[in-house]
Amino acid sequence: MQKYNYRTIRAEIDQEIWHQGYLFYGEEKYLIDQLTDMIIEKFVQPEMHDIDYIELKIDTVISDNDLDRIKQELQTPAFLSEKKVIIVENSKLFSTAEKGKSEEQKKLVEKLSEILKNLNPYSCLIFVEENIDARKKSLFKMLNENDLVVVEVQKEQFNVLRQWIQALAQQANKGITKQAADALIDRCDSSMFEIKQEMHKVILYAQYGQETGIDLEMIDLVCRPDINGNIFQLTEAIARGQAKEALRLLNVLLMSKEPLPLIRFMFTRHIKQLICAKELQNEKALVKKAKVHPYAAKKLMQQIYSLKMEDLEFLYRLCFESDWQVKRGYMEDRLAFETLLIKSSLTFAN
Repeated sequence: MQKYNYRTIRAEIDQEIWHQGYLFYGEEKYLIDQLTDMIIEKFVQPEMHDIDYIELKIDTVISDNDLDRIKQELQTPAFLSEKKVIIVENSKLFSTAEKGKSEEQKKLVEKLSEILKNLNPYSCLIFVEENIDARKKSLFKMLNENDLVVVEVQKEQFNVLRQWIQALAQQANKGITKQAADALIDRCDSSMFEIKQEMHKVILYAQYGQETGIDLEMIDLVCRPDINGNIFQLTEAIARGQAKEALRLLNVLLMSKEPLPLIRFMFTRHIKQLICAKELQNEKALVKKAKVHPYAAKKLMQQIYSLKMEDLEFLYRLCFESDWQVKRGYMEDRLAFETLLIKSSLTFAN
């Protein structure tokens, strides 16, 4: 299976090289939307948008009726546009079938195979998925045979995002410090959608206040709460044996309307990253092997000096036990996490 990424498919688009169809998947929806917008702009006349652009958003799993609709749209030529563009979101045809539904998915894939024979020079079929199962080789071979290319669109690298943020600031005639840009990437978890939303807010604030530049203080004041920073503080409170402070920080996160499952996930992930940092003992190696942001890697390397490996392994085991208790229904989620914080803090205090 020939697989494209954002840059290779973007290069083809810039060279006016087009395909009968596309399967876009990956974490960075911002870039996927950018690519689909380029295809729509190329082939669909603006005044024909309601007729020659078809969008099917699937709520659960694609159905027979959805596939019939796709077939019908492919058989109907574009009205006044160069091509009809059909976008199907979240079909789940290309990912692992749910338990007990593999036969049903197999029949749907067979039907799709027949539908793809209706691809023609006057239509472009686009699938947008969160993920795919690369083991479905026969399915992807079928796509390839019908000139429907597979494009993986993952989150951009840290330095690319920093340059992009700087460009957004420059467009508004504002500067932004490296520290502020890095902090924004970290708290938005590299999501370009979220970064752009936060940049819009902070630029408006800077313009209203007639500020010439954006710094870390302004990011802290205007942008979304720094959940990663709070998780760092939570870990430090535990390491100092300060159960009361750990519970206060948890309450701050909950008051900020951060979902408890997300807090739990990020706390466990943070402990795993600290274990990696302790093992590697090198900031660059941590960025490369553990896929950690350089901004976060620097903070992780500073934090590990106050923690022993056995302490981190103990914390990770407590996270696993707490999660197991919640999933088994032995303890309510918040009580289980508060118990985890108290138990670990008291252990460090002693």
